[in-house]
Parts: sequence; structure tokens; C-alpha cells
Amino acid sequence: MVAEIAKTTRFERVRYAQCWEDADVLVDALAVRPGGTYLSIASAGDNALALVGAGAGRVIAVDLNPAQIACLELRVAAYRCLSHGEFLELLGQAPSGRRLCLYARCRSGLSRAAREFWDGRPALVRRGIARCGKFERYLALFRRAILPLIHSRATVSELFRLETEEARERFYAERWMNRRWKLLCRLFFGRPALGRFGRDPNFTRYADEPVWHSLQRQLPRALVTQRPAENPYLQWILTGRFRTALPWALRAENYARIRANLDALEWRCSAIEDVLAELPSGSVDGCNLSDVFEYVSPAAYESVLAELARCGSPGARLVYWNVVVDRHRPESMRGRLRPLTLDAARLHASDKAFFYRNLVIEEVCP
Repeated sequence: MVAEIAKTTRFERVRYAQCWEDADVLVDALAVRPGGTYLSIASAGDNALALVGAGAGRVIAVDLNPAQIACLELRVAAYRCLSHGEFLELLGQAPSGRRLCLYARCRSGLSRAAREFWDGRPALVRRGIARCGKFERYLALFRRAILPLIHSRATVSELFRLETEEARERFYAERWMNRRWKLLCRLFFGRPALGRFGRDPNFTRYADEPVWHSLQRQLPRALVTQRPAENPYLQWILTGRFRTALPWALRAENYARIRANLDALEWRCSAIEDVLAELPSGSVDGCNLSDVFEYVSPAAYESVLAELARCGSPGARLVYWNVVVDRHRPESMRGRLRPLTLDAARLHASDKAFFYRNLVIEEVCP
């Protein structure tokens, strides 16, 4: 993450136990080149691992939070040591009473810092390592305490059975979007609740609208235009697990591809500026920046963007998302970065991580 974030945010816990950006969109947006070099925000590790599975020659995962690096390390060890079914069990996707045993099989593959982190938190391992983040617990609170006040389990289940867009549109208008949904979601996804239970309060200090307003605009795409039965993120939020769809890095067909290329991955517990300072000009073929630019001032955003452009090879792509802060290439970067607006709009329309206002793809100019 960007160094400026460390001035206002504490890093001693897992904030995100899963990646909440659609890696199908990410891999397409970056147009991953076999053997290329990619920089990625680490977060929980899923999307950096998707780049590994897509054939990158080098992936540098970066995060200021040592707890997030511990999440990434444990995933890497699990890919090496566990079968696909066991891996999902450790994550918390499948019921299990043996997650500590599965962790023990992975433990020798961890650094000392990661071992100490997970050894000291057996309750997180027992819960499932993809369920232990602050953000995931926030969504679980919504699912257990708020959603039952709005919709029954039968109504939620019906949402995932509707096959046609016409049926989903009618269901959304007549049954889903009722007054209780609007009121309780406005409260639960408002800045006070989100800051206390979900994300750090400082992460929305540059917001130009409430999170709920942005979310409300995107909901019809996830519940009507797209098929909910194919959306793993919506399924996890509403039911607590991936029912009929999995994110890119968790699918059985991608598991062996990731495992075979794990040596391409490295990680740094560092600010992204420090990593960029070590990289030669023109040495990076693409960057997954998550929504990190929402958290920082315009000046910090522009400074990091300039360094990314310096490190990018001609045609390298920078990919990032916005929720409630509008970040796009500033005029000072004209001539160094070219916005790929049509590609971004096309991929955003297919993005299953529906809560993002927009997707930004910018290309380093020759």
C-alpha cells in the first residue's frame, strides 16, 4: 500500500481475509503476458496468485500490513501442501473440524513471522482463514443480523434460482428492493457503521458520496443483469459461502496452474513507493492496484502514479478500482498514461465484484 496510509492506520490485524476484486476482470484487464513482471497489492493474496496462475514470470506482492502478508504466505504454503478440496476446507469454504491439522501440514512452509502470527491465532484458523478478516466479519454481521430482518432464507435462495433477466428484474422490483432493505442497508453501509465494523474510518475520508449511494447504483447489475448463480462475491455476502461459483484462484481448473508457478511469486511487507524505487525504469508489465488510491490524498496518488509510469514498460497496464472516490489519470500524466476507457467499460459491465463504482485501466505510453 501507499506509505501515506501508514500515518493514519494501524496494521496489526487481518483487514481482508479474501480479495474483493474480480480476478477474471483483473487478468483480462492486465492482458497478462507469459513471463512478464507484475506488481500487485497483496491483500489476502488471491489476486496476486491469479496472476501467477495466468502465467506471469514474476509477481511482486506488496502490502504494508504484516497480517496480510501472513495471509498470502499461508495460501502459498497451502497450494504447495494441500489438495484442492483441503485448501477450500482450510479457507472455510467447506465445513471442517480439522483446520488446525491442515494448518500444521502447511506450517513448515511459512516464514518465522508468518508462523508466529498464525500460531498465536488458532481461533482464526479454526474459523477458516478466508473468514477471519475485519471486512468478512462485517459482512457476516450483515448476513446474520440485518438480512433476516429484510428477507427470508427462502427469498434469498430464490434469487439464485432465477434464470432469466426478465424474472430477476421483476423479483428485484417487487420483492427485493423493499423499504426495509433501503433503510437498514443505508444505516449498515453508512460511514459510521462501515468505519467501526468494516473498513478503517480513514479509508473513506476522501469520499465524494456515501458508500450506500454507490452500492445502490451497482446492485441492479449484480441482481438483475448478471446471473447471481454465477457470482461468487454476491453468494458469499448473502449466504456465507461460494455456492455455485468460485473466484478465479479457488477454481479446481486453476489450482494446478497456480501450484506449478508459485516460484514466480515474491512478497514485500513495504510501501509500494519503496518497492518501485528499487525497480528499473520500464521493468514492469502491469500493476494490480486494487482500490488503494481511494485511501490517499490527490498529491500522493499523483506521485505514486508517476513512479508506476516510470517503472512500466511501453504498453504496461495499471488496473485499479474506485468505490466512492473518483481517481483517474490527472492531466499532469497526459502523454505518460493513456486511459483505456472502452476496455474498462466493457470489463466493468462484467465485473462480479459489483460494489465498485468504476474500473480504471491506464496504459503506459511508449
